[in-house]
Amino acid sequence: MVEAARRHGRIVQVGTQSRSAEYIIKAMQLLREGAIGDILVAKAWNSQLRRDIGKAEPTEPPPYLDFDLWVGPAPAVPYRGNLLPATWRWFLAFGTGDIGNDGVHDIDIARWGLGVDTHPHTVAAIGGKYFFGDDQQFPDTQYVVFEYGTAGSARKQLVHEQRLWSPYFQEGYENGNAFYGTKGMLILGKQEGWRLYGPRNERRDQMEGQLDGTAHHRNFLDCIKTGQRPNADVETGHLSATLAHLGNMATRVRRVIHFDPQAERVIGDDEANGLVRREYRAGHWAVPKGV
Repeated sequence: MVEAARRHGRIVQVGTQSRSAEYIIKAMQLLREGAIGDILVAKAWNSQLRRDIGKAEPTEPPPYLDFDLWVGPAPAVPYRGNLLPATWRWFLAFGTGDIGNDGVHDIDIARWGLGVDTHPHTVAAIGGKYFFGDDQQFPDTQYVVFEYGTAGSARKQLVHEQRLWSPYFQEGYENGNAFYGTKGMLILGKQEGWRLYGPRNERRDQMEGQLDGTAHHRNFLDCIKTGQRPNADVETGHLSATLAHLGNMATRVRRVIHFDPQAERVIGDDEANGLVRREYRAGHWAVPKGV
C-alpha cells in the first residue's frame, strides 16, 4: 500500500485519529523538546473488560449474507453465528486480535513519542487465553516488548500490555500510554488528556482533551488540496500496524524473534517468518498479485 500510494501520488490517511488531536500533538511536542529527558521506554496498554463470545457450531449463513464474498481471499471457513458482525477480528483467518484493534492506536502513540521511525529488530512476547473459554483465537492476556537500536546506537523499548478481563483501569486510563524519560515521565489517556511529571513524581504540566475524529478528517481533506503528507500517512500506519503483527507472531511461536527492518523478514526462524504473510485461498480472484 505504501508503494502504491507513492507510485500513484495518492494521499492516504489511516485511522489512527490521535495523530490529529491537538492535546496529543502538544504532548508529543513536549517529549521532543526534552521535557522528560531522554525517553528510553514507552508503554501502551489496553486494560478493559471484553465480552465472552461463546462457542458456536457451524451453520448455514443467513439468506441475506453472501458469506463466500465476505470471506474473500482468506482461507475458506464455515459460517458461525459468533463470527459476525464485529467479532471476526478475534479469529486468525480475518483479524489481528485486540492488539491490532484497539491496541494499535495506543501502540502508534507510543512509537510516536518514543521517536522511532523504523521497525524494531527484536521482539519478545508471551500471552494467551487466560480468562475466556470461548471461540476467540487471539490472546486475552498479552505482554510484548519491542527493542530498537543496537549496542552502537541509542537503544529503546516499546512495551504493549493487554488484559481484556480487567474491570479496572491502569494509571487511571482504560487505554493509555506512559513515556519514561531520564528526567521524568508523561502519562497519557487518549480519551482524557495527559499529565507530565518531573523527578520525585512532581506534577509539572497537564492538559485535558478528548478524541474527536473531525480534526483527522479535516487534515485528510486539506492534504488532498495541498498535496502534503497527512498526519497519519500510510507509511506511518504501516510502521505501527507491523508492531501488532510482530507481537502476534512472537506470541504464537512463544520465543524471541529477530527482525530485519529493511528486508521486513524474520531472521533464522522459518516458522515465524512464515507468519509474515497471511494465507490466501488458492485461485481466488482477490488474491493480490505477486504473493
